[in-house]
Amino acid sequence: MKLLAISALCAVAFAAPREKRQLSIGTISVSGAGGSTGCVVTGNVLYANGIRLRNLTSDEQSELATYQTEVEQYKTQLHDLLQQRRDNLRSQLANGGGRRGHQQQQQQSNDVSSQSGSDDTTLPKAPEKPSFCSAEETTQYYFDGCMVQNNKVYVGGQYARDLSSEEQDELKTFDAEQTVYQNALQAQVQNQVRGLFGGSDFLSSLFGGDDSSVRRQPSSTTSAPASSTTLPPKPTVPQFCTAIF
Repeated sequence: MKLLAISALCAVAFAAPREKRQLSIGTISVSGAGGSTGCVVTGNVLYANGIRLRNLTSDEQSELATYQTEVEQYKTQLHDLLQQRRDNLRSQLANGGGRRGHQQQQQQSNDVSSQSGSDDTTLPKAPEKPSFCSAEETTQYYFDGCMVQNNKVYVGGQYARDLSSEEQDELKTFDAEQTVYQNALQAQVQNQVRGLFGGSDFLSSLFGGDDSSVRRQPSSTTSAPASSTTLPPKPTVPQFCTAIF
């Protein structure tokens, strides 16, 4: 019964309104795979999710050059870290892979960490995106029959029109209210899942984590969550376009 209830709760979470924005800012692909999602610059022309925006200014071109250098450094740091972990694993296997080998491996890791002044398990920090690749320009809002990006309406992937100043204010209000609504919906689902397991961490229990917190919970608290989250009113979806069925 618990499994069925969890499935139902997950279905509710995934059934959140599609009207909410879809934040699509490009990420770094270490493997070199390409695509049009997020920000793409070619020949100093800026695209967002495959849609041409504008030409970069001279300052933005300099910012892009700095970003490209930082990306290469980031890739190198990731490669060196992965290589170090492979070497550590081979060293551990060469020492028998047993408890003695594990202790030697741990000592080697401690030696490396003390020499470098940092934990070798810490991943390097990815470079920050350039300022011209902002959420305001790359966020996409999907409505019935159209999509809005950067205050422009697209129908079937084709540019249709610009939003008026009043519509832009309406979109900002909708975005803020929808964010509050989805956060409350997520919190409500989490509270219900915790209630099914007496306040324990479901994922930790599922994957064999420490369940001592479950054993310490009094039996009287396992019947329902301690508190519930009340959902705010569902935001009114802007009528930027009308789909005819």
